[in-house]
Amino acid sequence: MLATLFKGNARFGDGGDHDWQPPLGSDEAARFVADPGTVCVAAIDMATNHIAGFVYGGVLSRRHTRLHHLCLCEVGLDVDHRQSGVGRLLMDAFAGEARKMGIDRGFVVTNEANTVAIALYEEMGAMRGDGRDVLFGLSF
Repeated sequence: MLATLFKGNARFGDGGDHDWQPPLGSDEAARFVADPGTVCVAAIDMATNHIAGFVYGGVLSRRHTRLHHLCLCEVGLDVDHRQSGVGRLLMDAFAGEARKMGIDRGFVVTNEANTVAIALYEEMGAMRGDGRDVLFGLSF
């Protein structure tokens, strides 16, 4: 599945002019899939046997509120499956996987301009932060 996502990456993006990110190598992809802290759900269009969308995230251990939270990293919907309910189905499945792991809360970071994602998260009952947080990217 990861190979398919990597080859067809543009079909799952937002169409914006972003720097291309190379896919994981096969060893890293195998570790990604095998990591018990990774939650990845895919929706398959049964008529075409193609990936309609995916969602993935990772377990984050915290020192307060609850030990484990689930960080939603990415939701990707194939261009032919947008506005069809697949995003909601994927989010419901992602939440179900979290509950199976005993996790009852999580978070996601998105861009203010990504109104489609914001609408999806709000439809799921997500609450927007107070706007005082600032996101920094770190390089190691």
